[in-house]
Amino acid sequence: MPKQYLYLTLWTFLIVMMFSPVSAQELQVIIHIPSDENFPNPERGFYHQDAPMWLETELEPQYTEDLRPLRDDGVSMVRFYFLIDEFTDAPISDEALAYIQAQFEVVRGARLKMIPRFAYNFPQGDEYPYQHPDAPLDIVLAHITQLTPILQNNADVIAFMEIGFVGAWGEWHSSTNHLVDEQTGINANSQAITTALLQALPQNRMIAMRYPPYKQQLYGDQSLAPDQAFSGTPQARMGAHNDCFLASNTDWGTYSEDESIRQAQKAYLHEDNRYLPQGGETCNDSEEAQPYIHCEDALRELEYLRYSVLNRDYHQTVLALWKEEGCYDAIAMRLGYRIRLIQTQLPAQIGAGETLNMTITLQNDGFGSIYNPRGFEIILRLSDGTDYRFPMQTTHDPRYWLPDLGEITLPISIPLSADMPQGEYAVFINLPDPLLYDIPEYSIRLANAGIWEAETGLNYLTVLSITAN
Repeated sequence: MPKQYLYLTLWTFLIVMMFSPVSAQELQVIIHIPSDENFPNPERGFYHQDAPMWLETELEPQYTEDLRPLRDDGVSMVRFYFLIDEFTDAPISDEALAYIQAQFEVVRGARLKMIPRFAYNFPQGDEYPYQHPDAPLDIVLAHITQLTPILQNNADVIAFMEIGFVGAWGEWHSSTNHLVDEQTGINANSQAITTALLQALPQNRMIAMRYPPYKQQLYGDQSLAPDQAFSGTPQARMGAHNDCFLASNTDWGTYSEDESIRQAQKAYLHEDNRYLPQGGETCNDSEEAQPYIHCEDALRELEYLRYSVLNRDYHQTVLALWKEEGCYDAIAMRLGYRIRLIQTQLPAQIGAGETLNMTITLQNDGFGSIYNPRGFEIILRLSDGTDYRFPMQTTHDPRYWLPDLGEITLPISIPLSADMPQGEYAVFINLPDPLLYDIPEYSIRLANAGIWEAETGLNYLTVLSITAN
């Protein structure tokens, strides 16, 4: 057994009644040691922001060798702005489309995931209401059609997509082409864009809407029920992003001025975000933000609203405050999911052809949950290096491992083949990305000391002996 695997084994004994005379099986109870390390995990955490396509045709190409070190800082994601301001009255050029595709390839090479956003403007230092133009509806829909092959072909490295396209910064306000109504919210133009974007992305990828009232106008006031989650319906694919987290009592217009309505909107997100991504960034440290941006309030809001990701590059003063007050590292570890093993029980020895019954107990210590499809396997590795893989996700879907549940117990039964080779097997949990199965950086690392096998993306449990039946 490799020395780097740290675990504490308690030995108990279980008398098992068999068809033959009574025999004794030794039951292992492994108590797993928690880890307090901040490490990168797919589709969660602080993300790095950049703008590969900037205003007025300015290009800022990204490079794999520059992005790869982000993983050393615990970062697994980038949010990329693609400013297509030069195309407000024309198709996106072939050169621009090729350039956008190239940025996805760079992200894949760096073993990261992307949150893309497309926008027609990026106001800087201006006064509201902003007058920077977006595009007419027919142009927006034509652009989405042009971008569809890129989004489809790169879904493997898209965590989720911020809805974009409309208004200032693509944040769905100040639209010069009435793509959203400043007074009433969602209109026919808004609905057409939302429908087109949901069709442009594969059904297993989600979009994040900027404002909670717009989500409610589209899909009603009832949050997703468990049986609606991950169903592929528009409501089940519409998450949220808040680009002025804690900026004021309303997060600068994210929520209603009316306190009772504001609390109802947050309660809606609290339930809805069980099965959806919640992203965003801080944006203000002025006097109106001071009651809200300190650690105590930030931690409470992040947990209640189940935040998956946050921008680590903005707003720097707020982020510096979190570091000064001592909560930045805790936020970094808890954004999204943080799955921790508590205990594993299984026999120390079993015969080939028998059913391996084991129980895994785990807990999600994060603010949020897993929102994209995720594999779940038990792997038995023979001493010669041969892996035997047993899929479990049809019985246990990791996307339902919510923080609210506390300790989660997973009963697992694996029928072993009668011709399973005898010998000592290392037992692993694998939580792979179905679209990037063989790339270990895209597998989920569990929050326990000494169990992560970086070269394979597997999490080690213990050793099992398989004998002749």
